[in-house]
Amino acid sequence: MFDFDRADIKVFEIYFFNALNCSPDMKNTMHKLLFFGLTLGILFSTELFLLPRACSSAEPRGEEPLTGLSQEYPLTLEEVSRLALQNNFDIQLAKFDTLISRTGQQKTESIYDTILAATIDYRNNKNKQTSTLLGTKTLENNYDVGLSKKLPSGSTISLDSTHNRNWSNSTISSINPSHDTALELSVEQELGKNFFGLQDRGDVRISQMDIQNAEYTSLDKIAADLARVQEAYWDLVLSYEVLRIEQNMLEQAKRLWEVNIENEKHGLAEKPDVLAAEANYKVQENEFLLVKNQLQTKENVLKLMLNIDKEDVSLRPRETLALFAAPLPERNEALREAFDNRYDYKQLMNSVKSYDVRLSMKENALWPQINLKASLSRNGVDDHFHQAFQQIMDEDNSNFYIGLNFRIPFENREAHSELEATQLEKARLLVALKLLEREIAIGISDQVRICRVLKEIAENAEAIALIQENKLKEEEKRYSSGRSDTDTIIRFQSDLLQARLIASEAKFNYQTALILLEKQKGTLLKAYWDGEI
Repeated sequence: MFDFDRADIKVFEIYFFNALNCSPDMKNTMHKLLFFGLTLGILFSTELFLLPRACSSAEPRGEEPLTGLSQEYPLTLEEVSRLALQNNFDIQLAKFDTLISRTGQQKTESIYDTILAATIDYRNNKNKQTSTLLGTKTLENNYDVGLSKKLPSGSTISLDSTHNRNWSNSTISSINPSHDTALELSVEQELGKNFFGLQDRGDVRISQMDIQNAEYTSLDKIAADLARVQEAYWDLVLSYEVLRIEQNMLEQAKRLWEVNIENEKHGLAEKPDVLAAEANYKVQENEFLLVKNQLQTKENVLKLMLNIDKEDVSLRPRETLALFAAPLPERNEALREAFDNRYDYKQLMNSVKSYDVRLSMKENALWPQINLKASLSRNGVDDHFHQAFQQIMDEDNSNFYIGLNFRIPFENREAHSELEATQLEKARLLVALKLLEREIAIGISDQVRICRVLKEIAENAEAIALIQENKLKEEEKRYSSGRSDTDTIIRFQSDLLQARLIASEAKFNYQTALILLEKQKGTLLKAYWDGEI
C-alpha cells in the first residue's frame, strides 16, 4: 500500500509546476486535477491490495473433506474393479506369469518341427596311393540335402537327396568325371518305448495341463488382488462416512459452544460450562483433522492400486455403506458354486488328470526300445549331372531296406523307480484333493455364517445409533428448558459419535465379508472377467 502525506504531495507539486512553468490560474487548475488523480490512484491501489486479502480471509461456505484438488473422479465399485483389472500392477504381473508359461507349449511341440539338413563339402586328394592305377589326384564334391519330420504317431519320415561329383586322373576310371545322384525316402516307427508316439503326445498333453494350471494360479492371484482393491474401495467409502459423522459432530459441538457463550452473556451459564464446551469443540476439531488426513491416505492407497498418478484427482465413491436387501446364498448353493469355480480346486483336479497321463507314460517306459526302419532309394550315375538325375526317374536303380532294432534293459531299475514315484505322487495329490474339499466345505460354511452374523450386527448397530440420536435430541430439549447441563450434552454427543462410528464399521465389516465370500466361491471375477488371459 502507498503511504502519501501532505509534505510529499507539496514537494511533488513544486517540482511538477516548475517543470511546466505554468501561470497561477493554470497552477490552480492543475492542482485540482492532480489532487483528484492522486486520490483515485490511492483508492484504486488500496482496492487491489485489499481484495485478495478479503477473499482469502472470507469464511468458507462449508467444510469440504478434500481441499486443493481440482478434479473429482466419481467411481462405482464396478468401475473400480474394471480399472483395477486393466491397470493394477500386481494383476498385470499375474497376467505375465501365464503368458510366459504359454511359451512352453511351443517348446514341447518342437519335436514335431520339420528339419532341413544340408551338407556341402569339397576334397582335393593328392595322397600317395598304393597303386599307380589309382592315380595321383582326386577331386570330390558332395551336395546333400534332406527333410525330416516326426509325426504324432511316432513315425519319423525323411526325404534325402545326395549328389557326389568325382574326378580322378586314374587310368581305370570308366566315367570321369562321374556324377552319382540319389533320392531316398525312409520311415522309422517306434514300436516299444514311445509306442506309436505315446510319450511324445503325453509330453504335449502334460505341457498343456501345466499351462492351464499356470492360468488357474494367475486367475487366483488376480481374484485375490481384486478382492484387496474392492476392500480398499469400501475402506475409502468408510472414510468418507466417518468424515461426515465427524463433521456433523464438529458442527454440533460448535453450536453447543456458541449457545453457552450466549447463555453466559445473559447469566444462564457459568464459565466452566463455556470452557467445557470450547474444549469439546477443540477435541472434535482435532478428530476431524485426523480423519480428513486418514481419508487422503486411504485415497492414495486406492490410487496406487488403480495406477492413477495424478495428484489433482480426487476419487469420490458413489456407493454408500448400506445393508443390501438381497438375501445371502444358502450353504449348499454356495458350496456348489465353490466346487464349480474355485481356481485352486480346478488346478488340483487338473494335476490329478496330468498324473494319469504320466502313469501311462511311465508304464510304457518299461517296454524295450523297438524301432522299425524301412527305406527306398534310387540313383543314377553319369558324366553329367542332369543325365544322372534323369536316370533316377527313367531307370529302376532301386535299393530297398527294412530293419528292426532292439534295445532291452533287463533290470530296467530307472523305469521301475520312476513308475513307483509317479504312483506315490498321484496318491499324495488325491489326499491333497480330499483335504482341499474339506477346507472348502468348512470355509464356505463359516463364511456364510459370518456374513449372516455381521449383517445382524450391522442392523443392530444402526438401531443403536438411532437410539443414541433420539436420546441426544431429548436431552437437548431438556437442556433448552434448563433441566440439563453441558457435561451431559457433551457425553451424549460422544455416545452418539461412537454409536455412528461403530455402525459404519459394522457395515464395512459386512461388505468385506461379502467380498471374501465371493472370493471363496471363486465367483469374484465372473462379473468383470471373461475367464481367460
